[in-house]
Amino acid sequence: MRITVNGTNLDVTPQIRDEAIAKLSRVSRMFDRFIDMEVVFSEEANPRIEERVRCEATLHAKGQYLRASATGPDPLTAIDRTEAKLARQVRKLKTKLVSKPRREAAQAEPIMPTPPPDELAG
Repeated sequence: MRITVNGTNLDVTPQIRDEAIAKLSRVSRMFDRFIDMEVVFSEEANPRIEERVRCEATLHAKGQYLRASATGPDPLTAIDRTEAKLARQVRKLKTKLVSKPRREAAQAEPIMPTPPPDELAG
C-alpha cells in the first residue's frame, strides 16, 4: 500500500511523516484490499482554537473510499485520533463485506414439494 503524507500551512517533518506512516499502516493489516492512502496535515491560523493541527486520511480500497479526520494540539495526537476513527470504519466495512447473506446458495437448492397423502396410498 502506498502512503503519501502532505502538509498545508504546516511543515511536515520526517519524524511526523514516519510516525504517520507507522501508525496508519496498522489499518492496512486489518483488511487486504487497500490500494493507497493520502494523509494531509493542516494547521488552523486562529489562536483561540486549542486543537490547531488537523490530520485527514483518505483510504482508497477496491471500489470504496474511507475518510477520517481529527484534530489535536500536536500532530502526534491528531494521528492517533485519526487512526482510531479509520480503524473503526475499516472494521465496519470488513464485517459488512464478509457477512453478506448468501442468497444465491439458498435459491440454488430446489425445494421438492411433498406429494399429498392421497397419492402415496394409491
